[in-house]
Amino acid sequence: MTIGLLEQLIDGARQLAGEEGRLHGGRIWHFEGGRSCPIGWDLCSQAVYVDLAFGEHDYGQPGGPGYADCRENCSHGMQPPPEDDL
Repeated sequence: MTIGLLEQLIDGARQLAGEEGRLHGGRIWHFEGGRSCPIGWDLCSQAVYVDLAFGEHDYGQPGGPGYADCRENCSHGMQPPPEDDL
């Protein structure tokens, strides 16, 4: 496989995923919605993704795209709220 072909395949994958897509773990994931924050913040949510090839959903399990999204973007540093805020 040439580098040019590989770049074309990557570009095609990005187009399939759309603007709300994410390449993660060698798979193309599409943003499908959200769920409540798994660490307890009231005004936060976690992205839910679906694998475009297999239809598998990711609900934020460690190692998946939803968890990676939280690690990269969590404004709370992935720390739960203080107990008095619960």
